[in-house]
Parts: sequence; structure tokens; C-alpha cells
Amino acid sequence: MARYTNTPIEEVICEFRFAENTKWDMTVPGILFSEVREVFPHREQHVIQEINIMPRDPNGKTQIRKIDQVRFLNSTKKTFIQIGPRTLSINQLKPYNSWVDFKHNIEYTFEKLNSFMELTAVQRIGLRYINRIEIPTEENKVHLDTYFDFRPFCGPRLPQLHGNFNVRCIFPYFGERDLCNVELSNAISENRESLAFILSIDYFLAKPNGVQVTQSMEWVEEAHTSVDNLFDGCILPPLKAIFGEVAE
Repeated sequence: MARYTNTPIEEVICEFRFAENTKWDMTVPGILFSEVREVFPHREQHVIQEINIMPRDPNGKTQIRKIDQVRFLNSTKKTFIQIGPRTLSINQLKPYNSWVDFKHNIEYTFEKLNSFMELTAVQRIGLRYINRIEIPTEENKVHLDTYFDFRPFCGPRLPQLHGNFNVRCIFPYFGERDLCNVELSNAISENRESLAFILSIDYFLAKPNGVQVTQSMEWVEEAHTSVDNLFDGCILPPLKAIFGEVAE
């Protein structure tokens, strides 16, 4: 697995969604906070909106639901836990030090929750890496085929210069038990001498209850290996040079 001195990782999220028969009440966030407060001492309350489109409604109505979510943050507020009804996520903002450190936080948090709750089944697990990539321009242009092996393709009968784009592909794993959504799009650059891109790799358990609760950490490790291989497959040596690839 390649290592970089200038990693493009903006955020990593590992999310667990538990089955509907998981017993859950308003005391769960408070109990979890008492278990993790030595590592995550800061507490914040958030209200998020979940929008569901009703496909069978002839008027195309949508259902909007407000969900209370609690966030526990570490001392730097770069690593945090988010907990809501039957959901748990562990987030890491940049700087991202290593997979070993992030996985430790996943295991630590999951084990703390599992220590006082009966987690009967996992509905979904997701591991998502969001990469922000800045590439120096040549005459205010970037030749994507120099830097990416995952990119938009325009045939010879089409204009070769284009503006905004979004490329998306879903890759199946383990007999479609898992899926991985890979997206590349342009973004707003932080300086005038480069163009920016977002490469998002979102690997998730597609078959509800496809793994046992006791296999969750094994799944997370397999997911990371797949994400790491996909990231390596998306980029070319000139981009690795920009990231500062460390020779093993």
C-alpha cells in the first residue's frame, strides 16, 4: 500500500447502520459518551434532515424527517463520533495520519457501543474516502489522461476540451454483497495556478445483514484494502509524484 507525504485525503467516514430490531432509546448517546469521554471529551448536538422521495405517490411527494444526532469530538476536533437512531459513524478530517490510527478509533468506538448494547444485526456498513486533488495547470489547463486512469472519455468526433464534469462508476465485490461507488468531479480550486478535483470512493455493504456483527471489523479491513486498491488504480505516476509517494 502506497504512502504519501502530501496525502489528498480530506475526510474519511466509517458508518454503521443497525437493524430495525436493535433496541435503541434516548439514553444511548449519553451512555456512549460516558464510555468514550476520555478520548472524545467535547459534545455537540445537531439536528439533520433526511429527505425520502415517495416513489408510489402519484404527486411525487417527499417525506422530510428531522433526526437528532449527537457528536463527540476529540481534543483537536478533527476526529469525532456521530450517533443517531441506530446509526454510528466515526469521522476523521485532515490531517489523516494512517489507516492504523483510524481503524483503532473505529474498533474502540464500536466495542464501547457493543459493551452495553445488544447489536443483533448490521443493516449497512460504509467506508468512504473523500480526496481533494489540486493539480498545477499548463496554460490554465490540465490533461486528465496524464494524471487519472479514471476520467471522462470523449471520442475523437467530440470536442476534446470540456468544462464541469462528474464521472461515476459502481464496482461490485464478493458476489455483489458489497458495492463501491467511485466518483470524480471538478471542484473550486484554492489557488489560481491549479485546478481542483474531488475523488470520492464509497465502499459499502449492499446486502442487509450480509455480515455478522462479530465480522464487522473484518469487513472494515477488507473494505479498506479494496478502497486502497481502487485509489491506486484511479491515479497515474505524475499524480503520485504530486502527492509525494514514499518509496518502500
